[in-house]
Amino acid sequence: MALTAGSIAFTGFNGDGNDNLSFVALTDIPQGTVINFTDSNWNGTSFASGSSSESTIAWTATSAVASGTVIDINNIGKGTFGASAGTVTFTNANNTGLSNDSEVVYAYVGSASAPTFLAAISNVGYATGDGTLTGTGLVAGQTAVSFTGGLDIVGYNGPRSGLASFADYLAAIGNTANWQTQNGSGDQSTDGSAPNAPFPTTAFTVNAPAAQQISFLPSSESAAEGNSGPHFYLFNVVRSGDTTGAVNFSGTFSAGTTDAADYGGTLPGSTFSGTIADGATSATVTIIFSGDTTAEPDESFTLTLTSASNPSTTVTIGAATATGTITNDDGTVLSSNSSTPVTLANNDQLTVLSGVTLSGSTPVTWVGGSTAPGALLDNSGTISGTNRAVYTSGSASGSFTINNDTGATITATKDAVKISNLVSGTSGTFTVNNEGTISSTGTDGNAGQALDLDDVNSSGVNTVINNAATGVITAADADAIRAGAHATINNYGQIVSHNASASSSGNDAIDFQSVNSGGVVNNFAGGIIDGARHGITGDQPITVNNDGTITGAAGSGINLDSAPDTTTIVANHGTITGTSVGGADADGIDVDGLVSIDNFGTIKAVGLANFANGLNEALAIGGGFVHNQVGGLIAGDQRAITVNDSDDGSAFGAMTIINDGTIRGNNGEAISIVGAFDDSITNTGSIFGSIALAGGDDTLVNGGTIIGDAMMGEGDDSITNTGSIFGNIALDGGDDTLVNGGTIIGDAMTGEGDDSITNTGSIFGNIALDGGDDTLVTGGIITGDAMMGEGDDSIDILTGSVVTGTIDGGDGIDTLELSGSGFGSLLGTVVDVEKLEIQSGVWRIEDAAGYTEITVESGAGVVLEGTASGMVIADGGAQSVYGSAVNSVVSGNQYVQIGGSAHGTTVAAGGEQDVYGGGLATDTTIDGGTQTVFGVATDTTIASGGIQHVHNNVFSTFVNDGGEQNVYIDGSATGTTINAGGLQIDWGFTITTTISGGHQFVFGSATLTTINSGVQTIQSGGTASDTTIHGGEQNVYSGGNAINTTMDGGSQAVYGSAIQTIIDNGAIQYLHGTASFTTVNAGSQQNVYADGFATGTTINAGGYQLDWGAASGTVVNGGVQDVFGNAIGTTVLAGAQHVQSGGSADDTTIGAGALAYVHAGGTIDDVVFAGPAATLVLDQASSFTGTLSGWQDYDSIALGDILFSDGVTSLSYAANGDNSGGTLTVSDGTQTATLSLLGQYSAADFALSSDGHGGTLISDPGVVQQAQFAAALHG
Repeated sequence: MALTAGSIAFTGFNGDGNDNLSFVALTDIPQGTVINFTDSNWNGTSFASGSSSESTIAWTATSAVASGTVIDINNIGKGTFGASAGTVTFTNANNTGLSNDSEVVYAYVGSASAPTFLAAISNVGYATGDGTLTGTGLVAGQTAVSFTGGLDIVGYNGPRSGLASFADYLAAIGNTANWQTQNGSGDQSTDGSAPNAPFPTTAFTVNAPAAQQISFLPSSESAAEGNSGPHFYLFNVVRSGDTTGAVNFSGTFSAGTTDAADYGGTLPGSTFSGTIADGATSATVTIIFSGDTTAEPDESFTLTLTSASNPSTTVTIGAATATGTITNDDGTVLSSNSSTPVTLANNDQLTVLSGVTLSGSTPVTWVGGSTAPGALLDNSGTISGTNRAVYTSGSASGSFTINNDTGATITATKDAVKISNLVSGTSGTFTVNNEGTISSTGTDGNAGQALDLDDVNSSGVNTVINNAATGVITAADADAIRAGAHATINNYGQIVSHNASASSSGNDAIDFQSVNSGGVVNNFAGGIIDGARHGITGDQPITVNNDGTITGAAGSGINLDSAPDTTTIVANHGTITGTSVGGADADGIDVDGLVSIDNFGTIKAVGLANFANGLNEALAIGGGFVHNQVGGLIAGDQRAITVNDSDDGSAFGAMTIINDGTIRGNNGEAISIVGAFDDSITNTGSIFGSIALAGGDDTLVNGGTIIGDAMMGEGDDSITNTGSIFGNIALDGGDDTLVNGGTIIGDAMTGEGDDSITNTGSIFGNIALDGGDDTLVTGGIITGDAMMGEGDDSIDILTGSVVTGTIDGGDGIDTLELSGSGFGSLLGTVVDVEKLEIQSGVWRIEDAAGYTEITVESGAGVVLEGTASGMVIADGGAQSVYGSAVNSVVSGNQYVQIGGSAHGTTVAAGGEQDVYGGGLATDTTIDGGTQTVFGVATDTTIASGGIQHVHNNVFSTFVNDGGEQNVYIDGSATGTTINAGGLQIDWGFTITTTISGGHQFVFGSATLTTINSGVQTIQSGGTASDTTIHGGEQNVYSGGNAINTTMDGGSQAVYGSAIQTIIDNGAIQYLHGTASFTTVNAGSQQNVYADGFATGTTINAGGYQLDWGAASGTVVNGGVQDVFGNAIGTTVLAGAQHVQSGGSADDTTIGAGALAYVHAGGTIDDVVFAGPAATLVLDQASSFTGTLSGWQDYDSIALGDILFSDGVTSLSYAANGDNSGGTLTVSDGTQTATLSLLGQYSAADFALSSDGHGGTLISDPGVVQQAQFAAALHG
């Protein structure tokens, strides 16, 4: 065991010389135990640490150390210490040695951070800085030795023997008067005066205690049981001899003649144990018993001591047995036969023991009195009366309990028990607890009941009859029980009545009669209630809970002639049987009033009643509630259930029937309900036979099986079927409802009224709805005709449904609605239906020509295989046309399939018409919606917000303001007219488009477009050919191409490529890209911008080219070219080329009579004179660096920056060495022009004159040109 405070104690301390300690083991110390000794200061929570800490010695027990052993630890201050037993080592050698004036030494186990202190010794007390006992659990004078004054050496010299236990030595060691001490100078541990070190190791010993004995004293106890519990028996176990040590004892309990009931229901344990504490002389064993009010013999039990032990000494057992007797304090007990009558009053008790007979004319008489607890008859034998066995006298209030035990008998010739004093105005309780037999044996005139409580009719009285599984209550020729007021009968056994002869016919097992207020019958599993006529009968409503068997051998299982406004309650888990004998009416349960029946078992009527007596039914009731649970059976050899007034008239209240089991009428009739109440039948089980209901708003809900017709009668009736009905359904007048999700094999018919049939299951038969605004909804199967009759009827067919017969709307304005999810088909014949509404789902319709109004709602779709006119398709709806759709209005989707055609469709905002390959759309108006064409569309009008997507061929489309035509790469549009605000986007191929205020974007190919007003934009990759522009504009973007455009007005902006454009009638071309072989006629203009390039442009008379970019191969044929950019290879046949400041010209050819004018800041290079009278004007001739060729007669060169002064301005010509040309130099003395000429010339070929503007004119010397040139230049 673990060492704790007081397990050791110090017996010596020496701070002189070699330093020594001594301690004694006060408990056994196991081998391997380590005890730490330290003089480190303890502050209450921890030891000193670091340099402040002092040494710690670990002593280890190398073998087990017995209690009383004294161990010395020597030479601590030398470091070469040793021990008288065990081994020692330093675990902390800091500041080794013991102080002879201020020292505290602690002994502990465990670690220094979590020590368990065993002992301490101090020479300065425990209130200094050297250490404290706080937090150690040690107590000075007990587990800690405390000296003061700084003593050098102390040694224990008190007693070491004679005490009873080692622990007793703690007080002696803690008492400093039992110690020797020295204190002075020098080493006093070896001075020869006690104490000296080492300390003595004389062992401590203890005295053995004397032997002891224990006994029960006294050895018997008795006590009256009382009327309730608990009560306590106290048995003393006494110790004799010495009282040292604790005695543990145990023993056994024997019940003897007692039983569990004497102890509150549970016997005490079969063993007991206890302890006599150290120093005590006794202990108590307690037995708890419970009292009762039942008379019984005295009973006894026994306690036996079987073992005793004391660790300190031997214990023997003396008186080992003690007997307890529970004495009876209840009533009279008959222990032998008697014929003396017994009268019970107030709280009297009579006990008849087993085997004992109490006999006489009337052996027991109860005269009343106390109501609590009342009189008690407890019979375990036989009580036999030649008249009555138990009778009453007087009419006083009171309570009376009869206990008839197993094997016991209460019997009489007449009534076995007759109670007649608990009548009106009295109070009390009458209780029978029967485990034996209670019987009446008389017949005919001597007949009586086993229990006759008919006179017990007071409102203040309760009657309880408990018949156990072994119990039998029987009458030979009368009712077995006539129950009293507020009676409760709990039966586990048998309650049986008999007929003694053929003339006996009215004997019932239980008869509540007419004067009583009804009651409760609980017939438990195994219980039998068997009546010679009825099992249970009476005139008042009762409650029956049956888990056993209730049988009417020649009548009903339960028969109650109750009032119409009362309710009888039956819960059946067993069997209730009515039996017809001789053609009499005998029902399983026959209740005139209302009922609440919950059946888990079987309720049946056996046998056939004669017609004059009515029918034999499992239930014949006046209304109320019936629940036939799973596994339950309600069956009649004729009808199963009849609900009426017992005379074929109206029931007394509404009827609710819930069937989860089986209801079977063997004559073909399962349920008949008469009356105008709102009745309800719910079936999840099986009903074999017809169902017939009369007036009222009746309800039939079937999730099981019905084999028979269902006839609902007048009223607003309802049938809901998810199971199977094998028979016809008839819903008579009223607003009736049939909801079928199961199977009906038979016709379904409704009468007058606004009726409704909803079918998601199968109806194998015809449907007939008579007059009224009727509704038919089907998502299932109807194999017959559906005839709607008169009225404005509605027919809703769901997807997945099948109607194989004819749908006849009859008179009125009828509507056929198609709805559901997935796909459906309307393939049958429909007549006399005016409106068709496709509400949801996708529907295949062969022909819709006969309707005056057709709508397709959002989420719905129709596949039209025939013809339909005026179909309205809502947003989210769809029409797929394989036949012919005329004048459809589409806010959803219209799909014109292969072989299908749509004429006159209006596609509203959000709507879409898709014309698939092989489909045809004509005269479509796209009014905010979309048309997508993979087939053919003609004469389409695209209004505001409308879009046409062309993937195949469209013809004669009109695109109005806000409309849009998209021609894709696989599409072609012919004859489109784009009006103001309209838009055509062409990725494919367009022909003969007319743009009248609209806009055409060309990403593909556009041919023969006519632009009256509006815009044609040719995008990258697009090509427009043979466009004619009367007004508006053509924009050719980068990557786009315009070929053979004819501009009769308007404009062309080119960022891409334009080829063979003809610009006429005031039109203008803006060139940012490339233009080839453009013709610019009178009044028209080509503007070549810095990023533009014109090739092969012809500028006719009156035409104009403005070049900021590059122009190559331009032919000026009477027009004007203004060059601000670069012009290469210009040929001026007539007209003029002006090279403006910043511009440059190269390889210009000047034809006869034409002009090339290089303005100041402009440059020209390589000019060719190609005819006479050609003129070149150089405003800055001194900067000219090019060549001149083709000089001939009548040509002229004007040098604007060479001033002409006769006699000053000079000319010289120097021919090249090869005579291929030369240099003509003209100078005014300040400026010099050096002109390189090709050809063979001399200075004589050139003449100088004034150009009329101060400059110099070079001309042919044979022709005087001055005036002419001036006139030509400025004319």
